[in-house]
Parts: sequence; structure tokens; C-alpha cells
Amino acid sequence: MRRFLPFLITGVVFLVAAGSGLLLFRAKNSVTPLKIAEGKPGAEPAHVRGRSNAQVTLEEFGDYQCAPCGVLSGALLKIEQKFGTQIRLVFRQFPLAMHAYSMMAASAAEAAGLQGHFWEMHDLLYQGALVWGKEGPRPRRPLPAASPPNVVPDEAADAVRKTFVEYAAKIGLDQERFIKDMESEEVKARIAGDQERGASMGVDRTPILLIDDVQIPFTSLKFENLQRLIDDALNGKPPAPETPSPNPTHTPSQ
Repeated sequence: MRRFLPFLITGVVFLVAAGSGLLLFRAKNSVTPLKIAEGKPGAEPAHVRGRSNAQVTLEEFGDYQCAPCGVLSGALLKIEQKFGTQIRLVFRQFPLAMHAYSMMAASAAEAAGLQGHFWEMHDLLYQGALVWGKEGPRPRRPLPAASPPNVVPDEAADAVRKTFVEYAAKIGLDQERFIKDMESEEVKARIAGDQERGASMGVDRTPILLIDDVQIPFTSLKFENLQRLIDDALNGKPPAPETPSPNPTHTPSQ
């Protein structure tokens, strides 16, 4: 027995060291889900594309009738393709009163979400915004930010709603349910929840994008700049907010 004791001790030491190394490896390679920026919680559950434990979180406040938001949506699709499971995207509804159809579009996206197809509708709305955003006559003047969404002539609203129903059919939704859900209290509450979250964080325009809780200025919302900021975040360098310059984002005062 004594003859084998040194070998036994050596084996135990080896196993302890191996176990410690395994724990250290796991600790270094584990990913802790990131918290979202402080403020009211917004609609729950939030619309998230990507893994919950992704290393970098992007949170967008968008308006489907906002032209710069449409440009950003294209850049974000490229970002998602490039970084894959390393990032996750959270989308928040923030329709502005200055846009005649943005509330209806947000309702269409949320109604699609109730059937499990939010992101398909989200993408279609941005892709077709230059078409449905110009259907029918426009209101004579935008309403102040604190006012209800713009009231548009019935024939214009009907034309836009018809387009959204066509989108619903295209992605395989129950169209009758979709039409009903667009006017439901559940959908209204979800949109209001996101708007309240935005307001609690000082959001007053679109698009607004946060990377790991830090608001990114409009000048950095191009694909190349976003790619650099995300690379930095993945390497442990948090994005630093820049001093924003005047930009063409959509504000309630425009």
C-alpha cells in the first residue's frame, strides 16, 4: 500500500488541477446575459432577435415611417449577418405623431407578433415604407408630439391597412385575427409600454440605438461605424457616446 501511495497522491493532485482548470475555462468562456438600460421596462416580453446570452445587446427605438430608421434597418440586418450569435437586437415601438401611418404600422407589427411573426412583419414594413408611407393624401400639418397620432382621411387609412393585410397574407397569418388584433387593447398596451420606456430614457426622436446601454449618435449609425463599435464591445471596450451633431433624424418638432 505504501508503495502505491505516491502514485495515489499524484493522481489526486492531477484530478484537482484538471478540475480547477476546467472551472477556470468555463468561467472565462461563459456569457452572462446583459442588463438593459435603465428606465421603464417597456412591452413584455420584448421583441428580441438573437440569443438571450449574446455578448452584445443592441436596443433600437424605431418608427416604421421614419426614413432614417429604414436605412438603419438595412444596416442592422447586415450587422446581424456578420456577427451572428454574438449579438442580439431588441426593437422598441416609438411611432411619432408627425407620421400619419406610423401608429398603424406599429399596430400591424404587434398584431403579427401575437401570431409569432413579428420580425417578418417588421422587415416587410421597412422594405415597403416608401410605398405604403405615401399612399393616400397626407394631413395638412403634423400634430405636436403630445397629441394623439395624426388623423388621416378614411380612404388613405383604408389603402394603408389593405397593404398591411396583404403583408399578413404573405407571411401566412390568419388575416381575420390580424385585422382584429390591430385594434386590440393588448396591441395598444404593448406600443404604449415601449413609448413609456423611451420617454423615461429621454428618447424624443427616431432612430435611437443603444449598444450595451450606451446611446449611439446618429453619425455612427452606418454599417462600418456600427461594425467597429461592436468589435470594440466584443473586445471589452464599451462604446463611448460621441457629441452628436445636427442630424436628419425624425423629431416631433419637424
